[in-house]
Order: sequence, then structure tokens, then C-alpha cells
Amino acid sequence: MKQRLIVACGSGVATSQTIASKIQSKFEEDGIDFPVDAVDYKSIAGELPSTGIYVYVAQPDEEVLEQAEELGVKVFPGVPFITGMGMDDIYEQIVAAVKE
Repeated sequence: MKQRLIVACGSGVATSQTIASKIQSKFEEDGIDFPVDAVDYKSIAGELPSTGIYVYVAQPDEEVLEQAEELGVKVFPGVPFITGMGMDDIYEQIVAAVKE
């Protein structure tokens, strides 16, 4: 797997940075060394080829999902990292993807 996780939102600043920070902190707590970057959604097509895991804030376009699938990028929702609801389950799935 490509060694990078990206979190994308509209601007790549507020929401995606918050989620990226939460994931990075949890990785550090669990001793997982895996880069996490926040990006803006407009640049997602150029970011996916160097990415192994994509965490989205708003539901991605069908074309983006198809590109992710073609590239073997694992896709996960990011909203649980904001609400806290279902966060542990999604985090465990992300960790499993990191370890693949």
C-alpha cells in the first residue's frame, strides 16, 4: 500500500485538518508511523495516486470513488471523527488498512 493517508474537505484547512490531527494523534498513541495530510477536495484527483487511504468529509463524486477503486485506495468517512459517533469502528478499519 502507498504509505500515506489523506483527509479532504472543501478547503483543506478547517475540517480536514481537525480530522487529520485526530487520526495522527491516535496513530501516535498506538505507535503507528504513517503520514497523514489534509488536502482540499479540488486537488483530490492529483492526490489519490500517491495515497493509500482517503478519508472524506463530504461524500465524494462518483468519478473520485471510481478513481480511488482503480488505484486501490481505501476510502473511509471522516465525519465520525468530528461527531465521535462510530469513530472507534472507523479508526479500527483504518488501522487494519494501514497494516495491510
